[in-house]
Amino acid sequence: MEAKYINTFLEGLLQIFDQVANIKLNHLGTKLKTTSKIDKSVITIVGITGDLKGVVNINMNSDLAIKIASNMMGGTSVEKFDEISKSAISELLNIIMGNVSTKLSQMGVSIDITPPTMLTGDNIDLKTLDIPLISVLYEYEGKPIDFDISIK
Repeated sequence: MEAKYINTFLEGLLQIFDQVANIKLNHLGTKLKTTSKIDKSVITIVGITGDLKGVVNINMNSDLAIKIASNMMGGTSVEKFDEISKSAISELLNIIMGNVSTKLSQMGVSIDITPPTMLTGDNIDLKTLDIPLISVLYEYEGKPIDFDISIK
């Protein structure tokens, strides 16, 4: 995948986290993911079709999901990882991908996105398409979050 496309995804992620969740993510690194095991308990996935095809997912633990949901609700305290938190995290990825779709469209690239799907639990084994998966690692207040991009 071309760097300009990856950068468009990352710009959309950082912009929406800042604007919608009032969170500035700290970049920790980037790696090519070689395993299908996810070490986080909350995984939100969006499929992509059109000029680009594949999936993106955000992986985090439930304590960070609760913090993000609280921020998205204007600081109203969300106490547990429940349907409200799940809905907020799914909507966050939906907004990110809407932003990315707009940015790509301005570059002449047309994509459609699926509604977000969320998986929760421990030791999740997520097999994506046979496309290399780039994992961009971030953290917020010591809590890790991975943004995985698998696009061709």
